[in-house]
Amino acid sequence: MADRFKYAEVRQKIIDAIRTDLIGPLSPEEVLDANNSPRFSYLVGMLEPQRDENATDENEQEIDTDIDYEKNEDFTAGEDDDNGPISTTKFQPPSSIGISFYVESTLDGICLDVTWGDYVKSTEKVTGKDEKEHSHTIYKRIPESETVHVKFSDFGRTKDYPLVQDSNVHVHVSRIPLKDGYSLVTAYVVNKRSNPSSEVEELMFQVGIKAYAEDGSAVFIAEHICRNVLATDEFYFEQRPIMGRGRGCAAVWGKTENGRTDYVESAFIPEYEYPGVSAALKGFSPTYFSTWQMAAKGKKAETIQKLNTLANSYEKWIDDTLAGSSRMNDPEFAGKIGNSVIGHCRDALRRIREGIHIIETDDISFEAFSFMNSVIYMQNSIKNYAKKHGQGIECNFKEFVDPNRRDPSDPEKRANEFAWRPFQIAFILMNLKGIVHPEDPERNIVDLLYFPTGGGKTEAYLGLMAFTIANRRLRASKSDKYNRDGGVTIILRYTLRLLTTQQRDRITKMVVAAELVRRKEYPKYGKKPISIGFWVGGQVTPNRFSELTPKDNDPSAAGKARRMLYKQVLTCPFCGKELTADEFIIEPDRKAVEIYCSDEHCMFYKYKDKRIPIPVCLVDEEIYAKCPTIILSTVDKFARLPWDVNTNSLFGRVDRKCSRDGYIAIGAEHPKRHNKTGSLPAAQVEEVKPFLPPELIIQDELHLITGPLGTIYGAYETIIEDMCTHDGIKPKYLVSTATIKNADNQAKSLYARKQTTQFPPNGFEIGDSFFIHEIPVEEDPFRKYVGICAPGQSVKTALLRTYAIILQTVGNLSQLDEWKDVIDPYYSLIGYFNSIRELGGAVRLLQDDIPKRMYVIKKKYNYPKMRYLNSGNNVEITSRMSSWQIPEKLNQLEVPYTSGKCLDTAVATNMIAVGMDVDRLGLMVVTGQPKQNSEYIQATSRIGRAYPGLVVTLYNAYRPRDLSHYENFTGYHAQLYRFVEGTTATPFSARARDRVLHALIISAIRLLYPEMANNEDAKAIGTLSQEQIDAVKEMILDRIKIVKPSARDDAGDEIDEFIGWWKRKAAESMPLFYRADPKRYNILINPYDKPHEDYYKPTLQSMREVESAANMYYYTED
Repeated sequence: MADRFKYAEVRQKIIDAIRTDLIGPLSPEEVLDANNSPRFSYLVGMLEPQRDENATDENEQEIDTDIDYEKNEDFTAGEDDDNGPISTTKFQPPSSIGISFYVESTLDGICLDVTWGDYVKSTEKVTGKDEKEHSHTIYKRIPESETVHVKFSDFGRTKDYPLVQDSNVHVHVSRIPLKDGYSLVTAYVVNKRSNPSSEVEELMFQVGIKAYAEDGSAVFIAEHICRNVLATDEFYFEQRPIMGRGRGCAAVWGKTENGRTDYVESAFIPEYEYPGVSAALKGFSPTYFSTWQMAAKGKKAETIQKLNTLANSYEKWIDDTLAGSSRMNDPEFAGKIGNSVIGHCRDALRRIREGIHIIETDDISFEAFSFMNSVIYMQNSIKNYAKKHGQGIECNFKEFVDPNRRDPSDPEKRANEFAWRPFQIAFILMNLKGIVHPEDPERNIVDLLYFPTGGGKTEAYLGLMAFTIANRRLRASKSDKYNRDGGVTIILRYTLRLLTTQQRDRITKMVVAAELVRRKEYPKYGKKPISIGFWVGGQVTPNRFSELTPKDNDPSAAGKARRMLYKQVLTCPFCGKELTADEFIIEPDRKAVEIYCSDEHCMFYKYKDKRIPIPVCLVDEEIYAKCPTIILSTVDKFARLPWDVNTNSLFGRVDRKCSRDGYIAIGAEHPKRHNKTGSLPAAQVEEVKPFLPPELIIQDELHLITGPLGTIYGAYETIIEDMCTHDGIKPKYLVSTATIKNADNQAKSLYARKQTTQFPPNGFEIGDSFFIHEIPVEEDPFRKYVGICAPGQSVKTALLRTYAIILQTVGNLSQLDEWKDVIDPYYSLIGYFNSIRELGGAVRLLQDDIPKRMYVIKKKYNYPKMRYLNSGNNVEITSRMSSWQIPEKLNQLEVPYTSGKCLDTAVATNMIAVGMDVDRLGLMVVTGQPKQNSEYIQATSRIGRAYPGLVVTLYNAYRPRDLSHYENFTGYHAQLYRFVEGTTATPFSARARDRVLHALIISAIRLLYPEMANNEDAKAIGTLSQEQIDAVKEMILDRIKIVKPSARDDAGDEIDEFIGWWKRKAAESMPLFYRADPKRYNILINPYDKPHEDYYKPTLQSMREVESAANMYYYTED
């Protein structure tokens, strides 16, 4: 592979091309012809003369704030967006730009360099094709510059400096004294020209202003120093201080040291390279925590020694880097921040050491630890084998699983090595006590894995999942009142379909690896298969087997439902071979879907004598009947709890097993036997022990559980946690994210847990927490952000010009021998938009206007060839896509440009903000600053995972948030994670209780009390004892007491009121059902998306049904 610096070079070529095309000039004294008037050739960097605000100008344009320019609507802002346009009447380009910075009040003065270009219109004689001489209009650039010496003692607050070069160009300087001996200085360049000889000559182009000291010393001081307020999150970023801000432009500055720099200057297209991070530790080789070596039971002493070495290294880092820091000599710092940071780190160290002690002294725990390592090693082997075999390359699985096989390209290296990153194994060790000793208080800690996108979070919790499965099964006992061999062990939840699509492939491979190990060492790790169930929405997988049975009145419905199943597992998780409909054995009568593989070398080969199905459950009814080991779910699916008693089986609450239909949930109706049919044998029902409830609940991308979704989610978690609790032991919660703030409050609201622990805990600097450290961009280029804001232009124009120059430049570079081997990451442009409607405008531009502009660029810069955009080489990744299309689109993104089938563009919304892992991608254009900074970070983190990335952000100058982010571009991107907003969830606010409190009561009563389980049992509410009702009430109120104590009394009254209403409904003459046709029956609940009536409770079927309609009532007084 080419050197990363070569990729960085071609990336810079693209940035330079953007700058040349949008700002100019091509050369200092360039000459433009009449077809390329500078007014229209350049988009940014211009200043028009300052005008009377009330005067009209024939050159003013209507503001076009949105890309969807064919409609008179603003689609960028949401209905409740505070980022709406400042004005929607007329606009003109700016007449001034400036920079603000801080200096010491004792500083006598500074220098300001002002630079710009004037274009003079003239004519020249040219000989045409007719051999006659013609006059030809040209615009010749004249470079201008001047230095203004500002002496602060010459004025009070403000002073105007007309330039000598052009007295109609002014530099306006203001100085505002602050406390503690500092001053805020702002310097503007103002165009005050009037009566120019031509329209172009009144404009200033390529304007710039730079501030520096006469002697070149570092006189500019960081913002946080001058403010003299030590924010608890700000000290982490002291090495990346904010040194200035732009006014109508961005500000950039020189190298900083101790919060000082030697210059601050304006920039119209600023750039900032964000550094990458490494999880490698000095002194630890990449294979130090080898999974296959740590799986070896005979190497226990060596494994323990390696783990202790890690703990000792961490302890030394805490002692030397934190406790030994000179900053701890400052009592204020130590008291407010230092001691707390060190305390968190020492607590993490204590838990790591406890984890080591457990696997050293407890044989079952070490056995589970060995299983975990075997599974993760096997999973990695399967991944590599499936990737190669799935491409049609002949290979043998034994080659990939042999730990001693050498890499053909480097005989010193093992070909099949997979080792834990130090943070991954440390996180696993930290959580062992809560799994092995569930009665310990550590079980109640919410552990947050906080790590940058692409850092390996998934593997960390996959390891803990494998350990939990083995630990549970190894501790199975016939005398135990719970069956530990089987049942749902782990619930793993995601928020978006795209996320589940990619992540489930990894998790399914882990499940296949675990099942392979279980079968190899049968029956040590249980007699029941280790399996996974995809419990997602009905639009993705069928909920019932009846949907798969052809019906006379709708013959196509069953075919559609079956096709949904086929799209869920596209390739064999073991060998990578593509699966077809022939590999899906669907038997609705047996309530079974079995998936096999057509590859004769695969462990799931369908023609084996004792064939093994792929351990995946896809239909809801099959999941309830088989109780798979892992439930992979979208969060909104748990709104099914009040609707279906069969969900009881997800929590181990089964009491019977049918030899035909599988496990039966407590309270669910089921015949005691089945008679023999033509295709099925007779079946018996036997009583069984309940399974141990799920022990581990994992929530990925926690930052997305916010707002209305977080509120509903937090309420339903009341029931989920209670169903997972046995003998006073609650489930263990793990959450992960790369972007969150106020995690303690979020976890308390969602999970009612009083303690949340972040791992890795922060150190004193953002760039070093022992387990993760930044790599300077000088050593390893990573992800570069570039900002563009074009006041006086529409977003449509800015997007058109930006897309066109990038696409054409990349096309041109791909033709050059020097760059053709490193251009691929930048060949497919990912366009990110904040709404589907906004995205639609861009699609139209790609069809017509952008190719036209690319033709102009080709002629203007004499490129040898215009890049052709094939309409079929643009895809859309949005919520409008069917779930089965997602893997197809992601596969298209992986195709290199040399194949001829490479995508030119992919336009997307926040569907791709999480979970899209395509290493090839290196280029994104973000149109408009997303509402949430976490979304911006997550979306742009899709870029540059394997190669130095380039993110171009187009800001709308007429939206306050966009303009603010642009003017603080450098500071914002330098401290990117600091600006992540806190998440909000209010599960038991009055409005939330209106929506879900009744659903929690119904869920608890249906799932806890068998006599209330079935649909017709709704009428039996009067038979419950007061003690049973009080138990449900107290369960809910106990949670409210933690989450929102002030709501406890009101909630108690509302529970009593609902139960009373339910009893009155049950006493009516018409029988009461939980759900039925409201026109024919007396019902308790009806779907929330149906018309709302007073005689039943509108109830969510999905947590995403936040607000289907708004009712407005108009009252009049008589």
